[in-house]
Amino acid sequence: MPGRLPKNEDAEAGRSGNETSPLIEKPREVSLLHPVQWLRTLSQSYTWKLLAMVACTNHLLKGFVAGGGDEGLIGKPAEFLFGELGVSAGRLQSLKAVAIIPFALKPLVALLSDAFPIAGYHKLPYVVIFTVLSFGALMTLGLGLAVSEAAVVTALFLAFLQVASIDVLMAAKSSEEVKKHAKLGPDFMTYTWLGINVGQVLSVLFLGPVVATLGARAPYCCAAPLVLVVLWPALGNFMGERPTAPQGWPMVFQQHKVLCRLTLLIGALALFLVVSTFTMHDIQLLKISAGMAAVVLMSFAIFIRWEIAGPVIFFFLLGLLNLNIDGALFYFCTDDAAEFPAGPHFSPKFYITGLGGATFLGITVGYATGPALFRSWSYRSICHVTILMRVVTQLAMVPLLRRSGFGVPDSVWLLAVMGIDSIVQAWRWIPKQVLAAHLAPKGVEATCLGLHAGTFNMANILSSYCGSFILGYFGVSPRGAPLEAGKFDNLWKVQCMSALLPLLLLFLVPMLVPKKAQTEPLLEEHDDSATHNSLFERFTQR
Repeated sequence: MPGRLPKNEDAEAGRSGNETSPLIEKPREVSLLHPVQWLRTLSQSYTWKLLAMVACTNHLLKGFVAGGGDEGLIGKPAEFLFGELGVSAGRLQSLKAVAIIPFALKPLVALLSDAFPIAGYHKLPYVVIFTVLSFGALMTLGLGLAVSEAAVVTALFLAFLQVASIDVLMAAKSSEEVKKHAKLGPDFMTYTWLGINVGQVLSVLFLGPVVATLGARAPYCCAAPLVLVVLWPALGNFMGERPTAPQGWPMVFQQHKVLCRLTLLIGALALFLVVSTFTMHDIQLLKISAGMAAVVLMSFAIFIRWEIAGPVIFFFLLGLLNLNIDGALFYFCTDDAAEFPAGPHFSPKFYITGLGGATFLGITVGYATGPALFRSWSYRSICHVTILMRVVTQLAMVPLLRRSGFGVPDSVWLLAVMGIDSIVQAWRWIPKQVLAAHLAPKGVEATCLGLHAGTFNMANILSSYCGSFILGYFGVSPRGAPLEAGKFDNLWKVQCMSALLPLLLLFLVPMLVPKKAQTEPLLEEHDDSATHNSLFERFTQR
């Protein structure tokens, strides 16, 4: 559905001392409830280079161009491209899951930049390389050169590779400053994600009319020059990176064996999933997804210290259990009268701009109110409340899917449900980002943040495959063909399953999530180690 959330210091010893310029000066108490004072305080506390870097890489690229991750000018038109190819709802989800796998490859990108600097630089050359590849891929989509399933997915993969890679490569300094100034952590994350949200809103306002009038390929022509803007902070070295002598793969691997192995494991699993999507059936993909989930969970539980492993496992399970059924919802909303006579028959403009605008308005409200509401709450309490609230908002979709909206127009019902649901998602998202920043050990911030993001995105990707199988099992397989109303009969049942499954995690919250507030440090002992007192370390040192 439109508007889904998705979804550091020097990264390794090889980058130690590369980024030494302080980006934060004197912290002050700020509140978004007083926006003028909030913005003035931020501009006084943060250097213009940091704010400009966040604006280019997060607000513009991730927010406007990528819609927060896998939407925007790159992701949202992809649904219409696959719809034109006549793929089924489940297949649409699987193909889009392959396209966004770069978000699961974040830790691999971080490790690659750590181990193999180019001309002594760990970040700048990779930003340039990924940007050039993305520009070329977007042009092939915009000019109609990519016309097959494989070609479209490959081009989308390269475009999202830039977004995901720059996201993780630019995150290290932010994590470093959040940990140094814990009281500003929620506000810095709010600045980052509120700007992303503004980019998302502008994206959906722009995207709907463009797709409706010029077609689904036009946005890619618009996105191509915009992705080049990130070269300004990169080539300007706003991160303060200094060239160092390369240490190579053996040195980096020897210093952080466990993190490197986990990174390679997740990267290998993600790439295997790409190949499997084009060679295996849904039931086989479901088994592979379950196996991958088990491997990821066991690896973190055994090899990573519990303060880090617990929250990672929790958010992995949360993303996995919230089944993704967006492929079916896309056809449910956009099928015309000949295809689904009883459907809502939303136009592309309303589907993108109307629903997306309502979603991002809700996210904005959530970002604006969340820090003030939950600043003193523990992570544990936030998780409890938002899980329960999201169950209610997800179940509110059922009357619409059963075509019994109690006399309320379909458009009004869906706008209200998605807006409220987005508020709840935003309330949970900012604390999750702050939690990840606090859990990144000193000296390995980029790799750990990449692992956090990679595992969470892997969960969302596996959720798409699981959702695809469940849709097929219940016979929900629309593809935009005439007279396919019967394909939606059981969609409400799948929606109920997706809404209720996260309730299972309520029993695990006390075990996995720390009972601390967002302003408190989490790694109190050996804050430079990701494996201190892990199960594996305790067993091998006995």
